[in-house]
Amino acid sequence: MKKLIVLSVVFALVAVAAFAVDLGGTVIGTVDLFQGESGTDDASSDITGGGSMNRIRIDGGGEAGDGKFGGYFRWDGGLSGNAWWKPIDQLKLMVGSNGGDGFYGKEGNTGWMFYQTVSDTGVVSPGNCWGGGYGTVVFRDAFFGGDGGGDALRLEITPMDILGINIQLPYFDGGKAEDIFKKAIAQIDLKLDFGNIALTYRGGMNDGEHVWEWDPSKIYIYYGGSFGDLALDFGFCYTLGSKDPEHDDAAVANPMGVGLGLKFATDAFGVKFRVVATLGGDDKTTMITTDIMPYFSLGDNITAFVSAGIGMLIPDEGDQLMGWHFNPYVQIGEEWGAKFLVGVKVYQNTCGPRSDDDGWDYRENKLMKWSVPIAVVVSF
Repeated sequence: MKKLIVLSVVFALVAVAAFAVDLGGTVIGTVDLFQGESGTDDASSDITGGGSMNRIRIDGGGEAGDGKFGGYFRWDGGLSGNAWWKPIDQLKLMVGSNGGDGFYGKEGNTGWMFYQTVSDTGVVSPGNCWGGGYGTVVFRDAFFGGDGGGDALRLEITPMDILGINIQLPYFDGGKAEDIFKKAIAQIDLKLDFGNIALTYRGGMNDGEHVWEWDPSKIYIYYGGSFGDLALDFGFCYTLGSKDPEHDDAAVANPMGVGLGLKFATDAFGVKFRVVATLGGDDKTTMITTDIMPYFSLGDNITAFVSAGIGMLIPDEGDQLMGWHFNPYVQIGEEWGAKFLVGVKVYQNTCGPRSDDDGWDYRENKLMKWSVPIAVVVSF
């Protein structure tokens, strides 16, 4: 029995040495101490509270075969992961996903990085990046946010240090091979001395039986550069023409997206700014969202942030509509580690609720909402 135990321990040590796995975890909880609404006749007069566990996550990864094979997994309410093979330094083949964080994103400080880890709490409302914010246009209408929501075959080709070629094929969707290739993502990624330039093609079916199934192909152009204390991000998105299945497959001209981000940072003070707009298209409606966030160091690991912004909808005919938000908060702790957050959120969305018949209902939305949230973030 003792020999068996010794052999088991030796085998375990050899296995760990051959394939070391780094494990980590994150727990995030948010509580709205108080929340309410006002501004309309049907606004609730009650002051309420609430809470949510934003994240309970375990993830890990490792390599084997002298770095030629590796894998990653994540448990976050469900399991996801990927396995990869790197036969030569210039080629990496991957199967799977990374739990939704997105591969090959090109948005700099205009996306998740605008609020960084605070995006994952309820102290701020990060929806202006990908959807659900107070504006009707989001920053991923101009910047490619990456794709990591589903399993796929991915190829990363690096013929030289300054050039990367990334290809994603959604084989896990199944179906006809031609449809899989229609939905491919292809990216040319140039890392030059004066900045990062990327051209991304996100394929789509360009049609659908219903309006909510539209999936037009898109082309994204990105530039990101740093100049001392200043960082700049520029994004442009051109959406290829698609068909309107509810109007005899008539051709649809989609709006173009253009966005700009700036970040200025010193040890004691910083400010982030971003603006995005969609222009043109069949409905000739211009939509703009802009945010600014100065922040100040108040001492060791204490930083104050003041996020504010507006969203505007300017139709070809009719009145201009506007939404806004004001969201100051204080962070106590490490930016990329454990922290406590407390803030105030006050906001008003740009438009009224969605209409059952005509898509977006562009009525003015007078309902104002507010809350006093706190959050605790721990990573280990």
